Amino acid sequence: MTWSGRVIGSLIATAITVGLTWVIEYFLVLPSLLETWPQFWSYVAAYGIRVFDLQFELLFWSLAFDLLITIIVIYGSYWVLGHFAVYAANYQHYRQLMDTPKVQRWSVMQRVQHIAMFVTLVLTAFTGFVTMFANNPQWHQLYIPGVYNAAASPPYFLWPAQTGPVQWMIIIHVWSGIAMGVLVIAHFAYYGTRVLIDIIKGRPVMERWPLLRLWTWGFVKYLVHRSIWLAKPSWKVPQWVHKYDAEQLFEYWGVYWGIVILGIPGVLMAIYGPSAFDGLAFLFHTKEAVLAVSFLLLVHLTYTHFMPHIFPYNRMFHEGKIPSGIAREEHPLWSIQTSQAQ
Repeated sequence: MTWSGRVIGSLIATAITVGLTWVIEYFLVLPSLLETWPQFWSYVAAYGIRVFDLQFELLFWSLAFDLLITIIVIYGSYWVLGHFAVYAANYQHYRQLMDTPKVQRWSVMQRVQHIAMFVTLVLTAFTGFVTMFANNPQWHQLYIPGVYNAAASPPYFLWPAQTGPVQWMIIIHVWSGIAMGVLVIAHFAYYGTRVLIDIIKGRPVMERWPLLRLWTWGFVKYLVHRSIWLAKPSWKVPQWVHKYDAEQLFEYWGVYWGIVILGIPGVLMAIYGPSAFDGLAFLFHTKEAVLAVSFLLLVHLTYTHFMPHIFPYNRMFHEGKIPSGIAREEHPLWSIQTSQAQ
């Protein structure tokens, strides 16, 4: 392995993102998990499973989210650190591939949507966590003094008043969330309609829309084999020939999951207040926020931008192009199809 400046920078950045994710896990997930676990089983032992009981619902969903976040953080750490080790050990090879001529992968519109998602995500995450820790004095310095009063009548986020101390953070949070939701819904409606048209016309949907491959058995098999390969490099991994790799597929569809689990409770709270549905909306919204930030910080940021051969960031973010060598190595069939199309 070559310890170049890029590899060292990648190591430091990876250590920071993985470390920060585990800080989130330690302070925001594990305390809740350790508290809720015995409470949930005590409740079940005493009363059984009462699906429509509020206390059962709160305990069940809190426990389910905490377990899911913990599993993703553990597996995500394995995925990221395993790939760092592989790419660092073969740094020269992958750097040579990165220096090859580039081919177009994202259109201008796709890049615009990606950047818009990034901006709205940062705004919602920052303002959301600042508001979440409103009682923590260390966070007060991050507040923007405002005139918003959450004690007004519904819809709460539309009633600024001169009498309340609640900051503009909530207004920014809600409107940036609305912008993100509109973007995702429009994206899904546009591409969903095109997929339906192709299905009706009998066109080969999987070939035309490789993002659908997340829902195939081939995706599951590839993910399992690649996970084994990270620990045992001699393991034979099935060739992944499609335009998007396993992490990108998982991340793409994760956006829709996040918008549903974050967005619907968020809308309910924006209209009816944070106690909507007896606190269930708040629980879903905040737990999913922790899940989303943990995944994006640990997996997306690190795997996409901080790997040794890519560090300090992936230029495809704004260029929309991928090195042809990387395309041939990791997406061989798509690379051939792209070359033939040109």
